Amino acid sequence: MTQIKKYNLNETQINHFVVDIYSGNYIWILFVNRLKKVSANNPLQTYFNIETSETLIKGAIYSTSLYVAIDDSTIIGRRFSLINPLTTTLDYNKPVGANESPIDIQITANYVFFLLPGNLSGENAKIYKFTLNGTYVETIDLVTIQNVSSFVVIDDTNLWAVTNTSPSELVRIYNDGSWNYETF
Repeated sequence: MTQIKKYNLNETQINHFVVDIYSGNYIWILFVNRLKKVSANNPLQTYFNIETSETLIKGAIYSTSLYVAIDDSTIIGRRFSLINPLTTTLDYNKPVGANESPIDIQITANYVFFLLPGNLSGENAKIYKFTLNGTYVETIDLVTIQNVSSFVVIDDTNLWAVTNTSPSELVRIYNDGSWNYETF
């Protein structure tokens, strides 16, 4: 028999959540200004409860870290240790020219990618590439693409994005010596 349980977390808006199977059965819940690590079997059992002044947008786990895209004027993201997120963090500084906040984040074995959607007037979609240790590498500028809603990273040189336009477009982003893209 299937049993369904409803948990009231008595919190404000949940922006995203990430399942942590690397260090146990946990869920990381990204509220607007709070990050919680809870039991996947009982979300009322809290392991970490971290207040932030920034708005947490979306998260992803790679290896022993949780990476979070952040809406803030000076940083674009933050890395938290899965084991000790209270003291082991790393900020990713917002690059010059980043006029929007990220809406998505993807991680590979070598890089962290942040997607800016190109929703503001005069802006186009951009993907900012950083090393795992927080060093800015480059901007992938999608000069004719706007209103991107999400993306995936196949590997360090192959990405796909989708627009929230009518009709929607799939955008293949690839590096064959320089960054290029094509729409479908």
